[in-house]
Amino acid sequence: MSVDIGRDSVLALCAVAWADGVVDPAESAGIRDAARQLGLSAEDSALVEQALGRAFDLSEVETIRMSRLTRLFTYAAGYWIASVDGALSAQETQVLGLLGDRLGLSQVARERAAAVVTSSRDAGAQSGQPFDLQKLRSRLSAGLSQIGDE
Repeated sequence: MSVDIGRDSVLALCAVAWADGVVDPAESAGIRDAARQLGLSAEDSALVEQALGRAFDLSEVETIRMSRLTRLFTYAAGYWIASVDGALSAQETQVLGLLGDRLGLSQVARERAAAVVTSSRDAGAQSGQPFDLQKLRSRLSAGLSQIGDE
């Protein structure tokens, strides 16, 4: 199965970053790197920049047409952005819950996605490598596709 990651997945990251009312520099750097890693077009990257520059929320993100694996990836990447500054605030946790609801993910799927992010982030930190969204996409495709309906 392929995971078609596009503009709306990255815009969801912007909404998570804005959850506490301010985008931390580590969050904006992570989102810009995500746009680059995922190969967003110049037009889509410009929309991401606009979303980073103003208060932005999930009501502006299209999630209905996302495939099951894209929804899992979007949630996992949202979890990564929420935790990139070292802690999840209450507001970020609330927005992640709303994102998971909008994506139609079970609690089991959310917990496993968070676990994949945590193990991927820890492995990258040990090796001194930045967070690799392509590896996250591969791990989700290989390991989480079976839990999307749990």
